[in-house]
Amino acid sequence: MPANVKAIFAVVLFGLLVACSQPTLEAEPSNEFGSADLYPVKSSGFAQAYVRRDAALSSYTAVDIESLDVSSVEIPQTVVAGTLRSDWLMTPERETALQKGWADAMNGAFSAYERRASGDKVLRITTKLTRIAPGRPTSTTVGGALQPFGSSQDVVEMWMEFRFYDAGTDQLLAVIRDNRTMISVAMSRTSPIVTLELFRSWAALLHTRVSGK
Repeated sequence: MPANVKAIFAVVLFGLLVACSQPTLEAEPSNEFGSADLYPVKSSGFAQAYVRRDAALSSYTAVDIESLDVSSVEIPQTVVAGTLRSDWLMTPERETALQKGWADAMNGAFSAYERRASGDKVLRITTKLTRIAPGRPTSTTVGGALQPFGSSQDVVEMWMEFRFYDAGTDQLLAVIRDNRTMISVAMSRTSPIVTLELFRSWAALLHTRVSGK
């Protein structure tokens, strides 16, 4: 099979379909993930995406979703509108709340999948929260209708890294890095619904990309 046909086939299996343009694999492996034979994906719909040509994520029938990793989140010591300095601390209570929110979102999105930690056709999904910092609002800012669009100090940006492994072989199949914005009041413990909304939208998109549906 010609290399360009393999690339298109792999992208279809990976499910990285967006309305505005067709995803394509670059010709050369990623410098960062070359040892795992991952190729950068253009027009993936994510900030960064890397995938094996033979990933075939849509062929997996069960998932093992690991707990959200919040062990090393970069959080600038910054106060923005609608938050207190204490809102920016990664306390044990906040870590637990974030992990529960992410678990609920992923369990809902992948509810049709069998849940197993090992065996044939089990896809292990890991997620790491890497950074939370002030950002600039976008048209997709979660909760944006609740406060004015414009100021760069009324929005929080969150960065996540998602990794997909074949549970049977422990082979790395794909890496996705993405960032999204939400209104700054979401940093307050009194407004967890905005964070949950963000998590649910991320989880739903991941399910679409994995299942191809």
